[in-house]
Amino acid sequence: MKKGLKIILYIIGIIIFIVLLFWLSISYITNDKKTTCDTSISKDGKYTLLLQMIGEPDWPFGSVSGRLVLKKGKDKISQTDFELRNDGGNINSNCWKVTWYEDYVEIILSGKEQFDKQIILYKD
Repeated sequence: MKKGLKIILYIIGIIIFIVLLFWLSISYITNDKKTTCDTSISKDGKYTLLLQMIGEPDWPFGSVSGRLVLKKGKDKISQTDFELRNDGGNINSNCWKVTWYEDYVEIILSGKEQFDKQIILYKD
């Protein structure tokens, strides 16, 4: 009797573990996974600007979280987070326009359900 009870408890434990692992992986993908959608490089080649999507768009037609990361070589200079309202669509290269200046970079973010948003990141 005790051996049968142990086997049942092991099976229940394994099932709970598998369900928990599945739930955690889905949660990570939809909320925390960082995906680089596009990259812009300054004219002199010293600076790189990354456009990242964090997680997935809110279902069914919600906003999506994003991040802009400015790097000089491999060093991160600055970053800023934003929300993009793009009718439930992912962040892609059509969502931004980048203009490089001597001391800063200007980013214009565009979404179908919002006005254009200007973000300025300074190089130093």
